[in-house]
Formats: sequence, structure tokens, C-alpha cells
Amino acid sequence: MIFPISRQGLQDIAQFLIAGAVVFLVLALVTRYRGGEWRRFAISAGALGLLVIVSYALAFTVAPNIPTPAVPFTARFAQNPTPDTQETIDAGRVVFQANCAICHGPRGLGDGPQAFLLQPRPVNLQLHVPQHAPGELFYWITNGVAGTGMPAWKDTLSDAQRWQVVRYLQALASGKVDR
Repeated sequence: MIFPISRQGLQDIAQFLIAGAVVFLVLALVTRYRGGEWRRFAISAGALGLLVIVSYALAFTVAPNIPTPAVPFTARFAQNPTPDTQETIDAGRVVFQANCAICHGPRGLGDGPQAFLLQPRPVNLQLHVPQHAPGELFYWITNGVAGTGMPAWKDTLSDAQRWQVVRYLQALASGKVDR
């Protein structure tokens, strides 16, 4: 089973917990200064502090690290023009199996036959895809990912084919198609 939250996601959660712990600590200090009952606030700050430790422990032990390459700001807002139909998903599957499965594996787990020769290894797309906008995925498929073995497909695949692959990957990650 894949851990459901990435390292970056757990680090973001920990930052919010730190902010909450600071708020409760400040409330405890202000309440103590005013002579009120401050222990509840201090206990809350301590509990949040403990959750921060757990969050960071999970982040750096069991959560997968999914580095996110830079994407132009406007690419994030690009919407998939292909219809969300079974035909589009099937067309995306055909393109993916013909071009991408060699590295990403037939189910997008990053375990294709070429994967073991690449450094860094291809990402698990079932985990990576739900964390990004369709425009980001399209950008990476189009332009490749610097510093990895991910090539640019803009000269090989048409825009429609690349968007179909995005539809297929989203369906694969959400469980709409057989894994």
C-alpha cells in the first residue's frame, strides 16, 4: 500500500500545527500573565507540538518524497480540452502504453523495465497525478522534466494525444480504470 500523503504534504500540515501551537502558547502566556487558568492552553500547545513531531517523523520515514519541478504560472491554469469520456481515456491508455509504460510501468507505478536504469527513478504516477493540476501534468509531458529521464513529447505526440494521456492518468489515479 502507498502512504496517502507525500512528504511535502506532511511538512505543510506540520507548519499549520506549529502555527496553532504558537497561538496556544501565546494564549497560555497572556492568560497566565493576567492571572487566569492557563494550563488548558499550555496542554493544547503541547499536544499540537506532539502532532508536529509525529507529522515530521512520518514525513521523513514512510511518506514518499515527490519533488515538484517548476512550472510556469500560467500552465497551472490550463484546462484539459479533451472530453472526459471513456473513449478519451482509452485513447490516452493506448498512447501511454506505447510511449510511457517503458519507464513508468503499465500501471504508472514507476516500475517499467527502463525505470531501474534511470536516476532518479520515474515517479509513481498514481500518487503524483492527484496532487497536480491538469495543466502542470500537460506541461511536464510536453517539455519533459529537467534533471530526470523524462523526455519532452511535444515533437512526438500531438496536443490532443498529450491531453488524452493526462485524462488517462487522472482516471488511473482515481481508480476509474483498472489498475
